[in-house]
Amino acid sequence: MRCWVLLLLLLSWSAYGKEVLRSAVSDNFPDGLHTYYLAYLANKLDVESEIGTMPYARRLLSVDNGTLDIMVGVSNTAPIGDNTLRLDPAYESLSVAIFVLAGNESSIDSINSFQQHIVGVTRSSSRQSVLENVPESRIVSVESIEQKIDLLLKGRIDSFMHVKESTLTTLVSQGLYTKIRLATFQPPKEYEQHVIINKNSWLYTRKDELEKIIRDGVVNGDFAHIRHQFYIAGNASKTQ
Repeated sequence: MRCWVLLLLLLSWSAYGKEVLRSAVSDNFPDGLHTYYLAYLANKLDVESEIGTMPYARRLLSVDNGTLDIMVGVSNTAPIGDNTLRLDPAYESLSVAIFVLAGNESSIDSINSFQQHIVGVTRSSSRQSVLENVPESRIVSVESIEQKIDLLLKGRIDSFMHVKESTLTTLVSQGLYTKIRLATFQPPKEYEQHVIINKNSWLYTRKDELEKIIRDGVVNGDFAHIRHQFYIAGNASKTQ
């Protein structure tokens, strides 16, 4: 009898102590691309995954205070706290692009153009440095790429900013590529996307393993494949 009780206790302790990857994604994209990346990492680490939703800034704070273990989609310029570690290498690089109605490409020919023209951005996303000095009155925050496209077609905004790769996919799939084009002025660089972890999390003890998973995933094209499959499944609008 004692052996059975001891075995049950050991099994209970094992289940209770099982590592769980705690993370969160955007409120606007609970089943977006970031969710697939986190599932990939959890699978490679052979752990369970718990994914909630919260705004970008709160996710950064939650990783730093230990409420979350990990976060994906953090640019190389995003501010992180002292208890947070940005892992290398970046798992992908994204171009943030500015789009306008066809025929108006030259209306946005420099950063100063936003002093007169209105730009749409994704609500709760990290503000790109290119817009730091743009007046708030010239910025309209919306929920999705569909809303940006709709507002632009209706003339309620003059341009919008979104991930170049997913936007082009959306425009082609919706037959809008001839109506909406890239503006003359574009942000000057790509944004590397990193994984961050909490330094006091159980995950920190597996940092080297996780960085190897990321490195191998980049070399093998795993992240690019996940993104491609996500896009061709018609989910391009579920990215920031």
